[in-house]
Amino acid sequence: MKIYTKTGDKGETRLYGGVTVDKHDERVVAYGTVDELNAVLGVAITADPDGPGVDGLREVQSDLLTIGALLAAADPERARRKGNLPELPPERVTDLEDWIDRLDADLEPLDAFILPGGSPAGAHLHVARTVCRRAERAITPLLEVHPGLGDAVVPYINRLSDLLFTLARSVNTVAGAKEARWEPMRRRTPDR
Repeated sequence: MKIYTKTGDKGETRLYGGVTVDKHDERVVAYGTVDELNAVLGVAITADPDGPGVDGLREVQSDLLTIGALLAAADPERARRKGNLPELPPERVTDLEDWIDRLDADLEPLDAFILPGGSPAGAHLHVARTVCRRAERAITPLLEVHPGLGDAVVPYINRLSDLLFTLARSVNTVAGAKEARWEPMRRRTPDR
């Protein structure tokens, strides 16, 4: 089987279920952004393959493939009912919340905005967080037509962004990379 099909050469693609749409269709933009997020997480993992959270991030990558499949379906509710697509159980949102709480318990409390960066893995996790927020912005317009995506997909992506921020802070703490605080010009002292 060849990797190229030439079916998209005219700017169209097919959703799961056979519906043909433009490659700039909201659905394609949404699942494409989720795919990009998955790739960015892969980069973050390679930056610290033995670091904290790698196993959990691999589970997240699997969840993102499930979300991508749901977004790529012409009728995700129907495909789920027929058993043709995997489920994203709502409990996965709770799993992310529990992970955030465990990480947060070991971090210094936030009293200012921090600048993204730190260790290479931490910086990649900050990039993943921003791609995650973009994915969320791409998914939420789909709720009007497919409200079922609001059951687990939107809460999951929303919580995932929070997790990626907290995990970036945790990874940076473990690496000894001090967080740079945002200090607006009005608060800076003359010697800075």
